[in-house]
Amino acid sequence: MKGGPENQVIAGQIILIICCVFYLIWWSISYRPGTEVNKVAGVRGVLLAAAALCGLAGVVMSAMWAGSVPSGGSKLTGTTVALAGIIVYIALLLITKYLFGRQVTTELILIVGWVVLEVTVLLALKRSGGIGSGGSVFMAVVIACAAAVSLILYVLYYRMEPERAFRAAMVPLITEAVSMAALVAEIFAYR
Repeated sequence: MKGGPENQVIAGQIILIICCVFYLIWWSISYRPGTEVNKVAGVRGVLLAAAALCGLAGVVMSAMWAGSVPSGGSKLTGTTVALAGIIVYIALLLITKYLFGRQVTTELILIVGWVVLEVTVLLALKRSGGIGSGGSVFMAVVIACAAAVSLILYVLYYRMEPERAFRAAMVPLITEAVSMAALVAEIFAYR
């Protein structure tokens, strides 16, 4: 398969990787322990805006592409994955808040939303012939591992001393960027 419609999802995933890079830089200069700074002024504001714009663009491009792939009669569609994501989010919110005592922050919805997007994209790639069976299984494992790391660190964040928490909070951005890079690589390898 040469070229093809999955070029849109490749671009979307690359833009999401760039979002992770901007957010990682923003985090590293805005949340360093022992410093108090305005997190949205000056260069910090530019970095945060760039991360938000790249994130939005990457999500829209990836989701629009995935939504354009016919379901082929499969019951496992983007809508099904999104509904499952809502249920999983509510369950994780309750579990992390009441069982682990973790205050709820936007990171939880970002983790679950990222998994929903990546699973939706992966299913669409499989249906469109943009990725093989071995690659789709490999990517499902990669996405699950990245999600597990993110959730573990989400729960542990407020239990860590500040310097360790600061560094640990960067790991999910790295694992998710690496996961998306692996997906892009799998698409190219399958061509």
